[in-house]
Formats: sequence, C-alpha cells, structure tokens
Amino acid sequence: MKEWILVQTLKKAISSRKFLYTAIGCIATLLSDHLGLNADEVKNILFSIAALVLGQGIADGSKK
Repeated sequence: MKEWILVQTLKKAISSRKFLYTAIGCIATLLSDHLGLNADEVKNILFSIAALVLGQGIADGSKK
C-alpha cells in the first residue's frame, strides 16, 4: 500500500508543471559550467523559472 501511494505521489509530482520548471532550474544550475553560462545568465534563468512557478501557482489556485 505504501509503495502504491509513493508511486501515485511521484506520478503527480512529475506531471506537475511547477515540478518540471523547478527540475529544469536545478539542472541548468548544475550544468551551467558545462553549458558555458556565467553567473548572471544562471540568475536570469532562475528568476524566469521562479516567475513561471509563481504564475503557475496562481493559476492553480484560481482553479479551485
């Protein structure tokens, strides 16, 4: 039963846009040196992702 709940929770999280935006932000930060991004570019990416997550949170809140 616990395994089923965990799988369902992971499926819901992975299908969430907020989760995907956050995961992309983490990956961009971790790979910034490899991708040749400087600190300002990474900061701009993270601010953009934060705005997307905030906007998605507002959109999700208005649905309920």
